[in-house]
Parts: sequence; C-alpha cells; structure tokens
Amino acid sequence: MIRVTFVLQEPTPYRTPHLALLAAHPELELTVVYASRTVQRRTWTVSHESAIFLSGPKLPLGRIIHHDFALTPGIWPLLGRLRPDVVAVGGWSILATQLAILWCQTHEVPYLLMSDSHLREPRPRWTQAVKRAVLPRIVPQAAGWLVPGSLALEHLAAYGADAARTAVFPLTVDVGELSARTDALRPERDEARVGLGIAPHAVAVLGVGRLVPFKAPDLLVRAVSRARASAPGPLHLVLVGDGPLEAELRELARAEGIAVTFTGLLEGDDLLRAYVAADVFALLSRRETWGVVVNEAMCAGLPLVLSDAVGAATDLLEPGRNGLLVPAGGLDEAARAIAQLASEPALRRTFGDRSRQLISSWGYTESVEAFVRLARDVTAAR
Repeated sequence: MIRVTFVLQEPTPYRTPHLALLAAHPELELTVVYASRTVQRRTWTVSHESAIFLSGPKLPLGRIIHHDFALTPGIWPLLGRLRPDVVAVGGWSILATQLAILWCQTHEVPYLLMSDSHLREPRPRWTQAVKRAVLPRIVPQAAGWLVPGSLALEHLAAYGADAARTAVFPLTVDVGELSARTDALRPERDEARVGLGIAPHAVAVLGVGRLVPFKAPDLLVRAVSRARASAPGPLHLVLVGDGPLEAELRELARAEGIAVTFTGLLEGDDLLRAYVAADVFALLSRRETWGVVVNEAMCAGLPLVLSDAVGAATDLLEPGRNGLLVPAGGLDEAARAIAQLASEPALRRTFGDRSRQLISSWGYTESVEAFVRLARDVTAAR
C-alpha cells in the first residue's frame, strides 16, 4: 500500500470525484489536504468530507497572484504525522504547497508536482522574474509531474521536468456520466429554452464561468452583438455564473441592445439544462490555465468558440472540426466565428458530434491508472 498525500489549494467539483476514484484504488492509501475551503472566493458547492482542511488567516492578494494567500504553517507538522510515501503538490503559489515541497526536500520524500500553468499566460515582469528564480529549484527536483495537458507539460519542461516521468492528470469531468445525463435531459430542451427566455428560432450562445475580467464576459457580449450583423436570425446570449461584473455586463447588454439571460451560478442538472438549451459554446478568456467548462460543453455535444489563451484549446479543440479558434481579445474574429456557426446549423451539428468524440477519452479512468504507475515507480526508486 502506497501512502499518498495530496496538498491542494481548494476543493473543486471536478477534482473531488477524481480523487475519490484514486482513494478507492487498492494500491493507494490516500489523504487529501486543502489549504482552504476557497482561495479564489468561489461560490460553488463542493463536498469532500474525508479531506483535511488547514486553518489560518488569508491575505487578500487576488489582484497580485489571482487568489488569496492562506497562512497555513500547520501543513508541516501534519505531514510529519501522516508520514506519506509520496506527496502530490498542487502548484507552488500558496504557503501550504510551498512548505509541502520544502518538507519533502528536507525529509527526502518524493513529491509529484502538479501544474496547470502554461507559457501563453500573460504575466507581469516581476512574476516572470520570480518564476525564473524559484522554479529551477523545485521543478527538476520533483520525482514526477502531473499535468492536465500539452501546454502545462511544455511549461514544466521549460523548467526542467522530464516528460518520461510525467503523467496526464486532467482537469476534467466524469465524461461518461455527464454525457449520459445531458442525453437524458435532451427531451427537455424546448422547456429549458423557454425557461431561459430564448426565442424559438434564436441561436443560443452559452458562456459559463465567473463574471470576472480575465474570463472576458464583456468581450463575449460585444462579440454576440457584433455577430448579429451577419447572422441570419436572432442571437441570444446566456451567461451562467456570478461575479463582480454582473451589473456592468447588464448595462453593457442594454446598451448593445442584445438579448441576454443572466442565470447566476448553476449547478447539477440546472447547469446541464443550460448546455442542452444552447447551440454554441464560447469561452473568450484573456487568460485561462485550462477551462473545465470546455469539457462540459463537449460532453453536451456543442460546437466551440475558444480564445487561444484557453489552455484546453490545444488539446480539445480541432479548429475547423469541432469549433473555431480566435485570438484572445479579438472582437472581430470572435464575432465572425459566432456568426458563422449561427449561420450554419449543419456545421454546428458536425462540430458538436466531433466534440463528443474527442472528449470521450478525457475521463477519469485512464489517468487513475497512470497516476498509480507513477506513484509506484517513484516510491520504488527510494
């Protein structure tokens, strides 16, 4: 039995069931430790009763490092009590993960470094300088690496990771379950569209995510507005999520004169009904390490419009086959992509079918076995 401890920032609804499958594996004794209930001020509901939550105050550093900084020195004695054979460390930007890496290096315990960062993320110069100074001291020293996809692997390799000891540990959903559930809800599509205020012949463009600047919901509002000029019929934008930009976005939508439904945060079947009601999914983020909503949209069989800042686009988007890629911040390009899909129902169906095919291999099962193999290898080498 391999004693594995995960040290992570916060629970998420897509990672928690993934970890549950690991915990059920007969070769692993799994402990999950979170720095906080949330460091990114999320409002979703996540239950992970078996996990350990560290306690400590949080510094509000969201404008600097994109999340709060939880002061949790208790991770050090906790790891001493847990005596793990290997530690999976979720990044390096909070105190709990920083101390976990240092604890592993001090006690000669192998650690697996998890990262979803990529080199296409816009970073201020001071951040780049810190990464150049720090990452060469923690990345090559890891016993192995866990990445959600190609861009994260490229990023870690730039700082010394070895692809031969890297496993894909995707940011994803239970693909089989989600696909089956959206199929079960498909007969309710018309009812769902009525509930969202979508006119019978309108093309519904769906955006899912927090209403915050880096997700670029303002750009999506403007792109849908501009797309109307060349779309053959009405467009209706559905924005699922909450956040500080909601009032500003409502005013922008009124000024642009477009039909928009703001649903607030949706979870469970309510969220899936929004996917079923939609015709096109768009994520135009200015920065996005991955974007699990892309996985969800593909499970629902939707065509995609993604910005090239979305980490998932490299692995999950085949431009011209299941969606269209646009440059981050490219208003005209996004508008043209939305208008094209609004104009061609057959293309939407073809792209949506391909989305379903592509996402089928991005579930949890394959990565569980890949993780166990990596954990087995690094502990055997001690």
